[in-house]
Amino acid sequence: MTVEAPSTPATQPVPDPPGSSGASGASSSALRTRAARGAVKPEIQALRAVAVLLVLAYHVAPKGLPGGYVGVDVFFVISGFLITAHIVKPLRRGTFTVGGFYARRAVRLLPASLLVLAVTLAGTWLFVPRSLWPQFGRQIAASALYVENWLLAGNATDYSAPAADVSPVQHFWSLSAEEQFYLAWPALLVVGSLVAARWHRWRRAYLAVLVPLALASLTWSVVATAGEPASAYFITTTRAWEFAAGGILWLVVHRAATLPDPARAAASWAGAGLIALSAFAFSSRTPFPGWAAAVPVLGAVLVLAAGLPRARWSPSGLMGWAPVQAVGDMSYSLYLWHWPLIVLLPYVVGAQLGLQGRVVAVLVAVPLAYLTRRFVEIPVLDAYRPTSGAFWRRKSTVGLAVAAGMVLVAVPAFAMNTTVRHEQVAAWDALDSVVASPPECFGAAAVDDTACTDGPADAVFPAPLIGDQDDFGRIHAGCQVGGDTVTATPCTFGAPDGTVKIALVGDSHAAQWQPALAAVAEQRGWQLTTYLRSGCPVTAAPPQDRSAACRAWEKDVIDTVADADFDYVFTSALSATRYGGGDGGVAGFVDAWTRMAGSGARVVALRDNPDPTQAGVESTPACVEDRSAAACGTPQDVSLLPDPQVTAVERTPGAALVDLTGYFCQDGTCPAVIGDVLVYHQDQHVTMTYMKTLAPMLSAAIDEAVGPVSAS
Repeated sequence: MTVEAPSTPATQPVPDPPGSSGASGASSSALRTRAARGAVKPEIQALRAVAVLLVLAYHVAPKGLPGGYVGVDVFFVISGFLITAHIVKPLRRGTFTVGGFYARRAVRLLPASLLVLAVTLAGTWLFVPRSLWPQFGRQIAASALYVENWLLAGNATDYSAPAADVSPVQHFWSLSAEEQFYLAWPALLVVGSLVAARWHRWRRAYLAVLVPLALASLTWSVVATAGEPASAYFITTTRAWEFAAGGILWLVVHRAATLPDPARAAASWAGAGLIALSAFAFSSRTPFPGWAAAVPVLGAVLVLAAGLPRARWSPSGLMGWAPVQAVGDMSYSLYLWHWPLIVLLPYVVGAQLGLQGRVVAVLVAVPLAYLTRRFVEIPVLDAYRPTSGAFWRRKSTVGLAVAAGMVLVAVPAFAMNTTVRHEQVAAWDALDSVVASPPECFGAAAVDDTACTDGPADAVFPAPLIGDQDDFGRIHAGCQVGGDTVTATPCTFGAPDGTVKIALVGDSHAAQWQPALAAVAEQRGWQLTTYLRSGCPVTAAPPQDRSAACRAWEKDVIDTVADADFDYVFTSALSATRYGGGDGGVAGFVDAWTRMAGSGARVVALRDNPDPTQAGVESTPACVEDRSAAACGTPQDVSLLPDPQVTAVERTPGAALVDLTGYFCQDGTCPAVIGDVLVYHQDQHVTMTYMKTLAPMLSAAIDEAVGPVSAS
């Protein structure tokens, strides 16, 4: 999973955080001077620096810091803390206006974000294959309108969402959540001010509004995370309590200032420890946000509450260190720039970014962040004075400028999406037409027919623009499950009353065989039942990088198939999958197959296809679109990985192997296009169109592997 953290204003004064009276070490005088100038308190800037560095480290090396995404939670707490102050203070003075608040937020946040979006839009147009324009354009438009989080939440229910949602602006989900927080927070605090007018105890009045909200949001976060974790991660309602935690802290933080310095120093270190613990202990398998988010949230609260204690062993000196403060100052721009660079640079250089490449991308983001801070954020903030009568400083002018900027980004992004969508419709019509009446040398048939030419095709089917959509999991939604599904979900194809009953089980690399196997079943009058789950091969091997839901689903499939009356069980799995146990997963397949064959079924393993990504071709449709079919083929000795199923077949009594590698690779090369048909989509998956052309070859290979098939 990929996450980001928004940053909040770095130049506006904040309300009396605790411990602002001093710091340890030689930096104490500088810190007090900084605070006296009205800058954001050093401990807040230090906390921002920690949060943004967590996010950057997570994106550069997610395996090294698997929970670095908690930086977003730290930022949310800071935002709630600061924005509550920016609203409550003028409310108590009687000077708060909704228009003024939104104008200041817009002036602070939008110039830099719209600049990054505009540059990203231009980079997409210049370097990204057109097949990805709808995906990128849709998300750029959603980010410009600050609804990216809800777009991602809606897509998260699709099994392919993690791949489909990767874009250079995916990190704007958290900025969207923050902007939505800005919409609701003034109204809630105005209600608090009305209560305060009656109670005459203003802190308690605001707490009476914020505490129930926080509890309700936390409850919803726990419930939603348990039910729909993929979408719960992004939606504002599951995150509101984190903002509220910061707001509640501001209302009660004055009490922390009365604590002795040793206690505050201990609290500060404890808060830092909780943040570090969650960054290293959490991972993509941690149900999040839910209860788990309370760990980094509590850590951020403790650091803010502790302020800058004077104890010599406190972290105050480290917080005030100039590099830490510098990172905190430009954390917002650094956050904005780093992810577009990580995503777009591979298209610019024509190669996947490894660890070193991602480090370079972040290093490039640093000067861009500095320049954006220096020449965009600060000048715009300095130029805007709400009390000035100049028309360009009026709230109405700010509103028009904001609307114009959002439109100037969103409209071209929508146009990019719409234009290619129309072309995709035409590509589908062309594909349907050729599939309805295929030529003799179409797809895999070209391998067997020596009369077929090997020259480059005038047209490729499916066209690269729709290559990633030519996918069983998309077209038969619900038959390839994902998320938290733990039960075997059957789909039936072929002859409903067929006397020969076969099953297809496994991950997406098993699912991709469905078009060919279904065609065989229809031709022979078999009944085909599928049990398929993305990223989840059916094996009893010790799990590695597999969720608890995946393991539960695997067990249920094995038990279901073992108790059913299948004649044959077909299975396949991604060869690159990592298994525990030290034998590459062989024993796990043998165990699972033996159990599934317990009712008399015979297991037939389908050898996995080549993996173009092993040879550096991350997207075959994009490669064919940008270069040529001939340039996108890969060496067989690189892209065809050893398949543990081959060895497992040798060790499993009665199991058989179907190996159609000859229809993917010839003469040491695995082409991207065979017989005018695009072979791969989404990394290393085989298109439905090419799989359908393999049906006659699969039918013959089944007979060769197991003999004439008859009902048991």
